Amino acid sequence: MLLSQIPIAIDPVVRVIADDLGRIAWNSFLALVPLTLSFFLFNKPRSSIFCWSTYILLGISFVIGIKKYNNGNLLEALERIVMSLWGVRIFFIAISVGLIIILAIVDRRLRSNRDRSIFWWMGLFLFLAILPNAPYILTDIIHFYEAVRTLDSVWAITLIIVPIYIIFIGLGWFCYVCSLVNIDEYLHKYHLDRYTSTIELSLHLLCAIGIYIGRFIRFNSWSLVTQPKYFLSILPGELIGKFPVIVILLTFLIITILYAICKPIIVKSSLYSH
Repeated sequence: MLLSQIPIAIDPVVRVIADDLGRIAWNSFLALVPLTLSFFLFNKPRSSIFCWSTYILLGISFVIGIKKYNNGNLLEALERIVMSLWGVRIFFIAISVGLIIILAIVDRRLRSNRDRSIFWWMGLFLFLAILPNAPYILTDIIHFYEAVRTLDSVWAITLIIVPIYIIFIGLGWFCYVCSLVNIDEYLHKYHLDRYTSTIELSLHLLCAIGIYIGRFIRFNSWSLVTQPKYFLSILPGELIGKFPVIVILLTFLIITILYAICKPIIVKSSLYSH
């Protein structure tokens, strides 16, 4: 009798996980991108296991995120993304961006003491555009609330949903902190430590603005490419007002406090301690 009730109890949990898995995987992918870029732009941690784990997670989260968003068909998913953004033209843009990233990596590997190249600056722009996606995951706590409301089983919530969201939100925040720590290491290498606090606070503010844009205006990082004119024309008006200013300032405060707490832990870990 008890065994016959197990599928009935499990089925709602499976549906909730299936509904959330695509979004969780895709948002994790977007959080892992700036961390990966920071390895090549700023500083590569000593641990090769950490680096390769990041690369593997990047690939897995991309495949799962794309497939789940488009009913399991990866090729169809890519085709829909390409056609929904900018028709055939975006295909060539995607190839160009891919080549730029590859060239930036090669350039970084081969370059010795020369000045930062054009590829480095292109990579930096891409890094800044995508970075807010990492702390943005903190706001996905609203989806955790929705998942909890859907389920009646306390055990399912405690043993399955809570751990999934702890890992998911923790991963996004970890990517953000490590990305900034890599910047700090880069500044230290070039004896620019005096700019560390200013750059960190500037990035916190940038991410607070980016989180507001993504959560309330519903723009994405790639809107800079797909809808540049519309994005730049509507953005100033959307950011002016009491509500957006309060939300951005509160978000900035939360990010700053959490970062101040977590940064020493990461810096003193085996990934960065010298």
